[in-house]
Amino acid sequence: MICEDRELLANLYRLNAALASLALRIMDGSASAAEQLDYAQRLIRAGEQLQQRATRMNGAVFEGSVIIPIPLYAVESTGECEHSS
Repeated sequence: MICEDRELLANLYRLNAALASLALRIMDGSASAAEQLDYAQRLIRAGEQLQQRATRMNGAVFEGSVIIPIPLYAVESTGECEHSS
């Protein structure tokens, strides 16, 4: 595991550890807008780093080896949920 991977995983761990507390404060109305914005920006940055890592890999990793090329596509959100009939 390279240094960048360790840093990304540590950042994801910190975000995950902070999520439950923030979610509770959002639900009870005590989380400030600045606090929510800070968390959102950190989460977006971690997502970007994770996407960059996946793009560099250009495949699935199994026991340390890339085995299957996986194309990455941007997913467009319509803001609506799809329901099966």
